[in-house]
Amino acid sequence: MFSGVELSQNSLLKLESINKTYSSETGMNFNVLEDISFEIPSSETGTITTILAPFGSGKSTLLKIISGLTEPTGGKVYFDGSEKKKIVPLIPEKPASFPWFSVKQNIEFGLKLSKNKKYDLIQLIELVGLSGYKDHFPHNKSLGFRFRISLARALALNPSLILIDDSVKLINKESKEEIYNLLNELSSHQKQNFILATTNLLEAIRLSDKIILMSKKPGRIIKEIGIDKRDKTQLNDHKSEKFTMLKNEIKKTFEAVESLTTINYSL
Repeated sequence: MFSGVELSQNSLLKLESINKTYSSETGMNFNVLEDISFEIPSSETGTITTILAPFGSGKSTLLKIISGLTEPTGGKVYFDGSEKKKIVPLIPEKPASFPWFSVKQNIEFGLKLSKNKKYDLIQLIELVGLSGYKDHFPHNKSLGFRFRISLARALALNPSLILIDDSVKLINKESKEEIYNLLNELSSHQKQNFILATTNLLEAIRLSDKIILMSKKPGRIIKEIGIDKRDKTQLNDHKSEKFTMLKNEIKKTFEAVESLTTINYSL
């Protein structure tokens, strides 16, 4: 089912009819993505868009297409109304860092690649909550710690958009709450835009300004749900009426297309 979104000209990101097909060694074609169209409007404030989808829906492939790591089989990707490619950092499912580099050196690597710096090293370390750890090495640190390093490296590039591919799901519960708060702060105070791909309903509701529901493979957009910023405080409380209503709406939508099985509804 196509969401029927009307695409405007004034958008940070616009996808038009994205398709992705892979061919096997036996010559068979496998459709991974089918007719994906959505947009993120240009805004003076940062936004968080979440792609909520089951395992194997093609959401990781979609993020790779947006980042430029993979070409679509069909369709177009526009940034600010142009097909010209932009730097769009992608934080993978398992955040990567250079284990032989300190926190400081890892982040400096991102700064060296940046042509239009917004932050200096100290600002980046402070922004991601790693003050006091600049000389530490990531190899024996938690996933949450390594995620912060990857996030700082992404921010060093001063991108208009950062992609996060289900990178938070394996982080422990306490650190996960801190990461949620960090992403919300970067969006609201630093005007940073994010797209997250996740299988976790709670994560989608807690973080999103917009939730895009995708079907199982071949991935199609089922529905887009906009979140009123005035409701976000209530949506942080999983016992609130608004949270329950939104959760039920999402569950019913997935049940209608039989994609319920691998969506995580646990709190």
